[in-house]
Amino acid sequence: MDSTRVEPAALRERSPDQIARRLGEVFGQERVLLAIGERFRIADENARVVALPYSIEELAEMLRFAAQERLGVIPAGAGTWLEMGNKPPRAHLIVSTAQMTRVIEYEPADLTATVEAGCTLVEFNALAAVHRQTIPLDPFGDENATLGAIVATGSYGPLRCGYGTPRDWVIGMRVAHADGKITKAGGKVVKNVAGYDLCKLYTGSFGTLGVIGELSFKLRALPPSEQTLIFYAKTASELCALAARITDSDSQPAALELFSPRSGEPGASGQAEHFALALRFINETETMQAQADEAVRIGADFKRVTLSAEEAAEFWRVYRANETASHWGLILRLSVLPTDLAPMLADIDHLLPFASPRIHAANGVIRLHAEAQAFDDFKKRERPKRVAELRQRTQARGGQLVILRAPEEIKSQLDVWGDVGPTAHLMRSLKEKFDPQAQLNPGRFVIGI
Repeated sequence: MDSTRVEPAALRERSPDQIARRLGEVFGQERVLLAIGERFRIADENARVVALPYSIEELAEMLRFAAQERLGVIPAGAGTWLEMGNKPPRAHLIVSTAQMTRVIEYEPADLTATVEAGCTLVEFNALAAVHRQTIPLDPFGDENATLGAIVATGSYGPLRCGYGTPRDWVIGMRVAHADGKITKAGGKVVKNVAGYDLCKLYTGSFGTLGVIGELSFKLRALPPSEQTLIFYAKTASELCALAARITDSDSQPAALELFSPRSGEPGASGQAEHFALALRFINETETMQAQADEAVRIGADFKRVTLSAEEAAEFWRVYRANETASHWGLILRLSVLPTDLAPMLADIDHLLPFASPRIHAANGVIRLHAEAQAFDDFKKRERPKRVAELRQRTQARGGQLVILRAPEEIKSQLDVWGDVGPTAHLMRSLKEKFDPQAQLNPGRFVIGI
């Protein structure tokens, strides 16, 4: 694997107190937070300095200041998922957009909106719901997720099945770069884009090319009806086959999630020892019911339950929140072809029998969860070997394994992202072009960029 890092220029060694004091002198103390405790935690730091711009112009000024002072910067939103990725080897300052929360422009008639990066998805969708509209994303984690962080990390949830990922809904953005310049990509209206769409370049780049300050989205009408069905079986392979039949049918669920009985999800309805396949239908009433009925017909041989509206809302809320809960000591994400799900699950059961799989059954993305003590039966030197072998088997099927959370003995020995193949040279070239001093999230992303 090409693991050469884009090395930053010599960054100054400063104490958090020194950095906070200097930032306060330049931008005012109300723009600076010296965080102690769990918030904005990345690893085991005692304290971390957080800069809080109130506009994209202030964001750009803070990045220019960091460049002049030779400070490594970690971009953030609410700071709830900063452990994701490689631990930045050199970083002095977190710049958070959490105070940039304005809805700049919202045109219900055009089904478009422009917001600041710190606006949360929950807050905006509550506003849009008044007009029966929504940004149809439901990323895993708690409800504090900001739209800027969702896009920067390419985060998604169960609704990926029906509505895709952030790339499918962003139509424009303004980005602040390490040198303090502000650039614009895309626009505020839904139209065909000629040439390369830079929005897709920034989406999922983890703030390594620039910090997203403003975003424009296309919206969709909020359907009036929804229904959640859960099918049960003794084995995952039975439900993989059922999911494949449903995917190939006229039934079009917005979410299609398969999970292990070890996941501890609500809605088991007395079937706690079974694997479960949860289907969520969202559409016009008649269409939604026809699609749900088709799924029931296809899965007629399986035990099933239909959740009430209240049960369904609670099920999906807990399902999303539980994905990144603090009690999980290990979280892996594997991607394979849907047709390879069953054999991949067999490999997982062999190598990590204590892990609880949760699966986007329509597209072959598997998330594995395990509590920290689950590794107790394995020697420390054996733990990274098992994850490495699972990665090898995933790659042999043309897939990829990403380590989202893991004990230090695993993260210190295995690259979080794995081999990105022939795109490594291109990604390094982009990093050198957009952030030549490697000051934004240094070392955190793929190939150490």
